[in-house]
Amino acid sequence: MEIIYPTGSTCINELRVEEKAELFDSAKYLDFKLGEVVVKKGAPVHDLYLLQAGTVELALDDDRSKQSLMLLFPGEIIGINCAYSTKNYRFSARALTDCKVLIIDYQLFTRLLTSNPRFSMAFIQYISMVNENFLNWHMKLTERNSAGALAFLLCEFEKSYGQRSFEVPLTRSDIARVIGFSKESVLKNLADFRKEGIVESEGRKITILNYERLQDISAYG
Repeated sequence: MEIIYPTGSTCINELRVEEKAELFDSAKYLDFKLGEVVVKKGAPVHDLYLLQAGTVELALDDDRSKQSLMLLFPGEIIGINCAYSTKNYRFSARALTDCKVLIIDYQLFTRLLTSNPRFSMAFIQYISMVNENFLNWHMKLTERNSAGALAFLLCEFEKSYGQRSFEVPLTRSDIARVIGFSKESVLKNLADFRKEGIVESEGRKITILNYERLQDISAYG
């Protein structure tokens, strides 16, 4: 079956007009500053957190030095893979940029799942995509060399932003921590990418010049 619900937002779009109105009318917005913890590891799952703007990092602990799991972009429901499998979050989520999050009532969301079969099927497909992405991040960042891991991360930013030129919301040290390699390797690989005409970079701004080559490095690096 083709996966057609890649984000939480596209999944929610399957609600009927009146259901969507009920969901959003009962929700509330929260703003998080760069570095703030959005979801704390071990906290009970009471609500759902739909990321509206910004970038969030999932990690095994709240400390920035702990192991990074993956990044989440607008449209994702933070920690959704814990929401219906455990009572508590098994990882933390920290804002890598200023973020806007929509807090969705858990009980209402669950009721809509049971009353709307189309929405329920969309949610199943979305959860499948979440698990696939989680596994993909793990494989790409543990089975690739530093160049392959960096290329994968840049391709993920391109996919999320939908454009070849974007501002990376990470310092070089953050990039190194996320992909699990040293800052020196990140700087070297970026320099190599520039020499090969794959990317241009100025500060945090990255422009991908040869996306196909970057994808090849991501796949086989």
